Amino acid sequence: MPRNIVKLNKIYILHLLALLILVSGCRREEDFSSWDTEVLTPIASTSLSINNLIKDSSLITNPDSSLRLVYDYPLYSADASELFVVPDTEIKATITLDKLQLSDRSLTQSITLAQIYPASVFLNGKSQVVPALNITSVPPTPIDASSFFQTAVLKEGFIDVTIANGFPIDIEEVTFDLVNTVTGNILVSDKLINIPSGASKKSTSSLAGKKVDAALEVRVTQLKTLETPNPVTINSNDKVDITIDVYGLKPLSATAIFPSQSVYSRDENEIYYFKGAEIKKMRLNKGTLRLRIVSTIQEKMTVYYQIPHASKNGTSVNEILNVPAAQPGGNSDVFRDIPLDGYTIDMRGRVPDVDDLVNSFWNIRNVTLDSSGKLNSVSLNDSIYIYFGLLDMTPEWALGYFSQQNLSSGKNSIPLNIFNNNTGTIDIDKISLDLKIENGIGADAKVDIKNITSKNTLTGKSVSLNATTLPNPISIGPATDNPFKIFEQNYIIDETNSNVKSFISNLPNEIEYDMDININPNGNIRGWKDFLYDFSKLEAKLQLKMPLAFTANNLSLSDTLPFEIFSTGKLNRVKEGTFNIIVDNSFPLSAFVQLYIIDEVGTVTDSIMLQQNNLIQAAPLNINTGKVTNSVRSVLKAYFNAERMEKVKNAKRLLMKATFNTPVGNTAPINIYSNYKFDIKLTGDFVYEQRF
Repeated sequence: MPRNIVKLNKIYILHLLALLILVSGCRREEDFSSWDTEVLTPIASTSLSINNLIKDSSLITNPDSSLRLVYDYPLYSADASELFVVPDTEIKATITLDKLQLSDRSLTQSITLAQIYPASVFLNGKSQVVPALNITSVPPTPIDASSFFQTAVLKEGFIDVTIANGFPIDIEEVTFDLVNTVTGNILVSDKLINIPSGASKKSTSSLAGKKVDAALEVRVTQLKTLETPNPVTINSNDKVDITIDVYGLKPLSATAIFPSQSVYSRDENEIYYFKGAEIKKMRLNKGTLRLRIVSTIQEKMTVYYQIPHASKNGTSVNEILNVPAAQPGGNSDVFRDIPLDGYTIDMRGRVPDVDDLVNSFWNIRNVTLDSSGKLNSVSLNDSIYIYFGLLDMTPEWALGYFSQQNLSSGKNSIPLNIFNNNTGTIDIDKISLDLKIENGIGADAKVDIKNITSKNTLTGKSVSLNATTLPNPISIGPATDNPFKIFEQNYIIDETNSNVKSFISNLPNEIEYDMDININPNGNIRGWKDFLYDFSKLEAKLQLKMPLAFTANNLSLSDTLPFEIFSTGKLNRVKEGTFNIIVDNSFPLSAFVQLYIIDEVGTVTDSIMLQQNNLIQAAPLNINTGKVTNSVRSVLKAYFNAERMEKVKNAKRLLMKATFNTPVGNTAPINIYSNYKFDIKLTGDFVYEQRF
């Protein structure tokens, strides 16, 4: 089978030859004038092995000292941030004062017997029958409620009016009104009947929708008593107690002394949306819980916020924010950011082992009003706004189900630089192109390779890779955890199962590819046991392997290097002379070398080596071992008269060209071994112009 002919540019055997000219060695320190001096000047020396010439970490030494080249080319990579994103979320809770209550209070005022029966004053201590009475002129009984409110418009509330009969006579009927003293508005109008001496009766009325002032009075509009059947002892100080009980007062608005109380309480699962992912747990690399409280209430408030199942080192999120009282017509604003770096959040609800939910974190919010003991105005138009947000959440680890996701590389390409900047051919044996797929995500996947093509943009030729060893699609197993281990799939593509030789012999300078990736192609078959870390990736890459063994046929390499060593120092007094390149070569390759001088505008002004004196001889091979027996010395010379030396002095760069060949008669690829080297000396037979 004929070998494929391919180009290779990593064997930079003469690049460092040109570098030698850039280093000045011994220089004469004498400073004379007006005559010329011939001096043999050593400029530099070095010994170069293949490790110097091929500066690439992919150069691998085999046990027998032979070498091989390995190049990795990433095709596609999907990291954790593409599969699972925690979006910023802010939730607003508006707290109204529906639960706000005024204190339950009880006030008692009395009406004496003397007030309704003035004659009793003159009958004190006497025993007699008291006739039936019908009294319509009982003075108003004031009720002072200013100890707990100034005024209140009530959404809800009740009032009990209890009349306890302390007279020695039975009350047949009492009709009364509870009135706002200032406005005269009647709050309650009722009648109680048949209240025996020593007994009491109660009237209950709703205050819903009523405006209640601090100054109240009870107006008894009619009081009827029964005649006593027997004489009774008269005491003008006997009294009827009127007790006012107000309770369950929920104001629409009030100017009052509000008691300390809970005005809001929530204990619930908050739902979080992860764009299709269903998460049970996650540990955060970083993140922030942002709390902001805005209150228009003219009382101090305390906000308690907890996420019991968000913990770090055994401590859960438990924040207390003190909210100052708002000024009339204004608001108070409290802001706090709580770092969640390193926190683990259980997203399975209030009771994880029972609820077994996803995307749900249990949080508890309580708000209390802290009484100042002062009169303050509050209405249902007053509110507390709680903003709680989870921001900049970057998971370090997550567990759940990342849903079915379809990713695509699209038509993309990567540069392939090993075949650039050279002409001619070399014959390389045993090329392989491996496809490696590594899955660091704890989820199944499928990879559909639609196309891998080598492209030579200089010739316009493309060769699609055909490999019988590649299934399509490729099923990829999940990474495993505890300990973490990447799932790896490797497909060796070589001459036995593919067209890899024609793929590479196209001399591509880029590889084009197109692939689709499907995460969880069979759905949630792992039962919410997908996982990932922040370093997790799903990657596909090509690895090109080739032994450093070849035959070269006019393999030409070129490079441009900076060159300004004659511009300063003693060497700028060189008038003319000869450059000597002495090479002891133990590589089994011969090389024709040429160096071109380039000036500051990029023009080639001269060449250094003469065509008939620019060959570096190849070292001889032992036909039995395939290894070099001894090194061979070559001496390259280049004479420069004064005119040409000026061009060297004005040079800014050198263009180096080298053409390599294997010895005549060698048809099999030649191995390059790690002990092969160039021993190089660079000298100059220079004529210096000396000055006083």
